[in-house]
Amino acid sequence: MKIMNMNSVRVAAIVLTLSNFMLISCDNPKKNNNNIMEEGKEEIAEVINKDKDNLDVEMESDLAEDEVKTRTYKMKEKETPIVYDLDARGIAGFNDWADYTVVNYELTNLRKVDFVTTRERIQNMNYRIANLGNTIPTWLKTEEVMEDVEDIQDEYLELIEDQDASGDEMKENLEELSEKFDDLKEELDETVNQYIKIHEEAIEEFNEEIKKGKIDAAIEEYNEEIKKLDKIVKEKQ
Repeated sequence: MKIMNMNSVRVAAIVLTLSNFMLISCDNPKKNNNNIMEEGKEEIAEVINKDKDNLDVEMESDLAEDEVKTRTYKMKEKETPIVYDLDARGIAGFNDWADYTVVNYELTNLRKVDFVTTRERIQNMNYRIANLGNTIPTWLKTEEVMEDVEDIQDEYLELIEDQDASGDEMKENLEELSEKFDDLKEELDETVNQYIKIHEEAIEEFNEEIKKGKIDAAIEEYNEEIKKLDKIVKEKQ
């Protein structure tokens, strides 16, 4: 999964600030306007010089098996940042989706002991799994993600309703539940990556124009690309 670094977010913030400024600049003295615009351009140039591509790429496969890293991604200025944990298998948790985080934690630990556990521990996941679809953040509610959530819930119901299952059968059912959850993780990875890709492209379009000294065109290109973020959930539903 590609991860945007904070330089990209900072550039976006500067762009939006300059964009808003341009809309109200007619109310301010011309001398002050020019000074602010020049300062904004200099700050943008400084960010670009530090990281010309404004991209920081890291894959889950680069992480050790037990390694977890926290990532922060801000889709739009003035919005609450998305904070999530990444491990070798994909997204391990979200700061605003506790039910997913807890279920992932439980299944990860069960995998470490080869899915040998007690029925009581399995029952303890009931509330979390039942609420996965109710507590999922709106920006993740694509059709594919919601289908995976339903598959997990169906698989879990089969698991807990089979009271006469032997230890081996319960282990096999847990493995199937874990596979369903891995499908969800894969879909979440793709969804988050789609948001980040759009943001990357917006920054790249911005950079192309700003390198030519075209601040107005840079802002226009950035704002046009960033609108695509709002279409991800709608297009997938």
